[in-house]
Amino acid sequence: MQLRRLTFALIALCHASGQTQAQSNDFFDVSMAMHHDDNISRALLSSDRHADENLELVLSGGRLVQLRSQDTLTLFGSVGVNRFQQFDGLDNNSLNLGASLQHKFGLGAYAPAVSSGLSWTRHDSDTKVRTRDTLELSLDYRKRLAPEWDFAAGLAYEFNEGLNDGAKYASRYSPKNDIFDFEQASAFASLDYTFRNFSSVSASYSYVDGNTVSSALAPNPTLLAIADALALDSAFPAPSGRMIVAYTLATKAHLYSLNWSVPIGRDSSLTAGYSRQQIQARAGVDYTNDRVSLTFMHILK
Repeated sequence: MQLRRLTFALIALCHASGQTQAQSNDFFDVSMAMHHDDNISRALLSSDRHADENLELVLSGGRLVQLRSQDTLTLFGSVGVNRFQQFDGLDNNSLNLGASLQHKFGLGAYAPAVSSGLSWTRHDSDTKVRTRDTLELSLDYRKRLAPEWDFAAGLAYEFNEGLNDGAKYASRYSPKNDIFDFEQASAFASLDYTFRNFSSVSASYSYVDGNTVSSALAPNPTLLAIADALALDSAFPAPSGRMIVAYTLATKAHLYSLNWSVPIGRDSSLTAGYSRQQIQARAGVDYTNDRVSLTFMHILK
């Protein structure tokens, strides 16, 4: 119910902004990314760990509305397609809508800015139990420190609601099968450096106090003892007569990322990235996942 109320608030904000008499600019871009994850199942045991590659295509756009000299409203949206090489049960489509309001404390490139945002995303997965809605509230701070250096930090709070929690998705090990019904909070900080040729390097750190959905061959007594919810997971193949179960675990996660972006022509860029995720659950259950990415982005307008 709380998720629905916040979604209605987002729709009302977008409708009201459409009536604002202010200068506006539209923007559109398309991106294509290739990712490799070495623990796509977020598994504890080596026998449950799976690596896979996926191709992600996203078309996004929006409108930037200059309300006053120091206040900017941005309306944005995107549609995405995500396809995996081996585990096509993880294939998904997404729709994202959102709005953010930025205030600059002064004029010029070095004036700090604070922005607040609200966004909604529908994750439509081929594995129905993974289909869910996500609503995120965010608060960000940004400051250009020098011509080459840019700093940002922020907080976010996320609401997730699974859309297929019916009895047919339940596991015989537990009646609690709402694996994507949870809330979580996060904080991040990033530092960017831009070279004279306009290529840039970005380093960031994120901390998430929330949940991880981990898939493993059942029964798994260690995960069962600490799981808040679990459901049958057909995204990963199981041996004959056995089943794969997705467990929702309360976790603390650390995410370290490093990205190098190079401009290609006037309106395009190529970004190579590496990230490491360290996840800690109860009872000494720890996870890691390393991701390597290559992303091409082209600005359409």
